[in-house]
Amino acid sequence: MHDIDDLFEYALDLPEAQRQQLFARLRAEEPATAAKLQQLVEGLVTNPDFLCHTAAERRPAARPSEIRRVTLPVADVARAVQWYGDVFGCRVLRRDLERGVMAFGAIELHLVRDDLEPPSLTIVRDDLETMGAIGRRADGARTLRLVDPWGNAIEVQQAD
Repeated sequence: MHDIDDLFEYALDLPEAQRQQLFARLRAEEPATAAKLQQLVEGLVTNPDFLCHTAAERRPAARPSEIRRVTLPVADVARAVQWYGDVFGCRVLRRDLERGVMAFGAIELHLVRDDLEPPSLTIVRDDLETMGAIGRRADGARTLRLVDPWGNAIEVQQAD
């Protein structure tokens, strides 16, 4: 008997053809497990909030997606800003008690007080409306917040 959680994680990492081979093998050996696993995986893969689709299954954006921002929680914003500046020579865009923003070329590193928000990645796309329900941040930016299959927070933002 296989552990369904382990199989689920394994199946998500497989290319589609190998995933189908896994389902076929399980149907022959453990039909109930195969049915449950297939239901879980297909439910996740078709859920637009998780975006577990292959690139071929999605309509490509008019231009490639770009990473705009990486947010990292830190215990001491001032020390973190100092460290990143000293070690990487990046420019400080702004800093207060809760958030420091550093420029790494076109990518911003947001160092936030660790009780404010989890680590996250902000990606900019032209075709945000094709990805799911869109919200607005306080600054008016159109965004979609999601979690990848590994638990990482991602904010997808409409390109300017």
